[in-house]
Amino acid sequence: MIKEQLLEKYNLGETKSVESLTQGYANENLKVITGQGAVLYRICKQQPLHLLEYEVGLMEVMKKANIKTAFPIADKQGVYIQKSDEDFVMLYEFKTGKEPELNAGVAHQMGMEVGKLSQIQWSESLEKKNAVHIDNCHQLVAAFVQSKNQMLEVFGYFCEQTEYLTKKLDSSLPKGIVHGDIFPNNTIFEGENLTAIIDFEEACSDQLMFDVGMTINGFCFRKNFLIPELLQAFLAGYNTQRKMTEAEWLALPIYMQWGSHGMLSWHLRNELINVPNQTQYERVLELMQRTQWMRSNEKEIMDMVC
Repeated sequence: MIKEQLLEKYNLGETKSVESLTQGYANENLKVITGQGAVLYRICKQQPLHLLEYEVGLMEVMKKANIKTAFPIADKQGVYIQKSDEDFVMLYEFKTGKEPELNAGVAHQMGMEVGKLSQIQWSESLEKKNAVHIDNCHQLVAAFVQSKNQMLEVFGYFCEQTEYLTKKLDSSLPKGIVHGDIFPNNTIFEGENLTAIIDFEEACSDQLMFDVGMTINGFCFRKNFLIPELLQAFLAGYNTQRKMTEAEWLALPIYMQWGSHGMLSWHLRNELINVPNQTQYERVLELMQRTQWMRSNEKEIMDMVC
């Protein structure tokens, strides 16, 4: 539910209608039609205040860099984050459109926008550890022995792949700001044109190849198969904005695996190791099979892009 007295703090005019959009793990989103048009009313159910403040600061930097996103809206006093009962509330620009159909044009646009994001100048004020971190994978491995939802095949894979990636991930690669979760459901397109990358709540500082690998997992696979045309289009778009280093090119298959393995770790961490969930389990099996295929075909992946 929206709080009318909260909306009164903004220069939006009267509230005309409210439509529930999504209610996810971390947020509840509503579309509010006001006298000034539509806004997104986001109820933040998980993130603490300091992380919301980080997001606001990052958004200010992104606006200067002309990143395509939905920016937060300040109230009459210049405040972006409101307290409402036990939750925080933020208002954002409302972007019209929908998730894209995956094709080479879409993949190329995504590459360009991720490349622009990678160009943002990093500073200590933007330092924030990635929630998908190899350290967290090792913590999960340690928790398997007491898991209430024993998945021996998954656990065996996860232990071995975590060890493999621990040796292969390269902390010396260029670092900067990453979104951390760029998938079609976090983008808005009007026709074939990208209008916004949304949901920057997981944004952080990390190797830039993290976003490259993660976005490839989001936009270059169909039915769990890597599509060379989409991979090539994404990388071509990215390199129009930021040229990957030789070391980054060589590390590409590893960071593609890290993207899918990191997603898998999110599902395990978010209760699957203790609470059975068939939908989550099927997604974990899909990601496991994808990662295993990429590891077995690292040379073939490099041949696709060379």
